[in-house]
Amino acid sequence: MTSSTKRWQLNPVCRLHWRQWDQDYLLFNAASGQTHMLNELGAAILLLLEKNMLNNQELIEQLVVHYDGLIADSKLQEAVDNLLITLDSLGLVELAS
Repeated sequence: MTSSTKRWQLNPVCRLHWRQWDQDYLLFNAASGQTHMLNELGAAILLLLEKNMLNNQELIEQLVVHYDGLIADSKLQEAVDNLLITLDSLGLVELAS
């Protein structure tokens, strides 16, 4: 499965509670008891994946629509790829089966 066809989803066991301060987000996962600090892009990815399973390209397209001035370039692709790896390692997202 290539990165363009892999679909991500929010880990279904997560029970997320959000707090926002300016551009930063504090996220408590009641299922794991862990608290995470996220930047705006990381929070946006999680919020999008709460609604739908999306692949990397679909995530980028929706982020560009949501954030005026964001450009779908290699820097954004790399940032999304890295954030998905991090969110996966934290148990917040997973590849959809």
